Amino acid sequence: SDPIVRNLGTIGGSLAHADPAGDWGSVMIAMGAEVMARGPSGERSIPVSDLIVDTFTTSLEPDEIITEVRIPRSPARSGGTYLKLERKVGDFATVGVAVQLDLENGNVGRAGIGLTAVGSKNLQAEAAQRVLAGQPPSGDAFQEAARAASDAADPVSDVRGSADYKRAVVRTFVKRGLDKALELART
Repeated sequence: SDPIVRNLGTIGGSLAHADPAGDWGSVMIAMGAEVMARGPSGERSIPVSDLIVDTFTTSLEPDEIITEVRIPRSPARSGGTYLKLERKVGDFATVGVAVQLDLENGNVGRAGIGLTAVGSKNLQAEAAQRVLAGQPPSGDAFQEAARAASDAADPVSDVRGSADYKRAVVRTFVKRGLDKALELART
């Protein structure tokens, strides 16, 4: 994150804010994280993929707050990365992609892919994750997953770029992210 966020922001605050251009939502989706929410009715666990409902909207009740963020422990053979296209350091993402890859017996055990700023909320690229699950990590599988993630994106054209451009960045970033995650998982 940029210096201001690193020094003043919190992960829980970012998740509760639910900005579709916020980085933490996609990272936590890719990691398979959950939050603990507490209110007068008690405490409950909410997967981040279910927490973020729409632009600046979460599944938190009006009288609940996030008290904890739980990130599952990654296996020894895992890697992840976050790639962000921004106009300048600290700017909102034009496109961001979070990737987490866990290897099991040489194959992809679990893949998590979260997309930033290409929809009304941080998106989980579920079809792309399914493409990879149980498969050997390969360039062809990564390309197919990148296409599926690009198809899941629903960006709007604006001053930062056309919708087609943003989908192309998603495709490129998912492929690069998977390559980097695999490299980290094998080290």
